[in-house]
Amino acid sequence: MSSRPAYDLSTISATIITTSNRTVAKQKEDKAAPQCVARLTDAGLGHVRTVVVAEERRALDMTLRQALILGDRLVLILGGSGFGVANEAPEVVRSVIDVEIPGIAERIRAHGAEHTALSPLSREVVGVTARDSRGALVVASPGSAGGASDTLDVLIPLLDPIFSQLDERR
Repeated sequence: MSSRPAYDLSTISATIITTSNRTVAKQKEDKAAPQCVARLTDAGLGHVRTVVVAEERRALDMTLRQALILGDRLVLILGGSGFGVANEAPEVVRSVIDVEIPGIAERIRAHGAEHTALSPLSREVVGVTARDSRGALVVASPGSAGGASDTLDVLIPLLDPIFSQLDERR
């Protein structure tokens, strides 16, 4: 039985979008994004950049679409995954994905529940924008450092099989 070689994650570029009015206004430090950059870089991703936008659907949508236009294959949105008035990250993600992957979102919530009883209140959405090598993985995650960490605990081990499947020759 032969095993396939590991996917070269250094070919993957990513954008982490933090959506937070308080971070934009410099009233709150973004602790989650730098932690995510370090973890994704340690996992082998080639380039990871961060952007902060207001909790406004249009701004988030434009920033997400720009990341995809730039060729990012992973876009992680931190914040806006609750159900408050300005929490529209799941809806924005659903507007760009072709295939939703609910099992990953369910696993993130289950993993988060091991750390906080509030995990089921989050509306993570995970999906890909296409079913082939044009596809990018897009994730709506909680914006807290703990929620973002829970997301990456689940997501990082799956990056190899996700991108291998997307890039598989058909």
